[in-house]
Amino acid sequence: MFPDRLDNATVLFYTVKGQYGKMYYTNGDVAAEYSYLAICKYENRDGYYLFKCNKDYEVESDSLWDSIDECMRIAQTGCEDETIEWIKRD
Repeated sequence: MFPDRLDNATVLFYTVKGQYGKMYYTNGDVAAEYSYLAICKYENRDGYYLFKCNKDYEVESDSLWDSIDECMRIAQTGCEDETIEWIKRD
């Protein structure tokens, strides 16, 4: 089950396990593979965070955006071949 919180931020939306890209070292080796995406919100902070997580739900990369829609749009640009299906946290 996907965690309710990542790095002390509340998870608002998340994806099923998939292939959502990779992070590379400068020498070209793979540093991390992204298995999950999540849109999260920190208490008392503006904006929404797009988290890219590994297979163990550990945040490997994050970026700050103004809206949930913007997070979703940015995430989709990295997965052009497939439409990302987001699951809303209840």
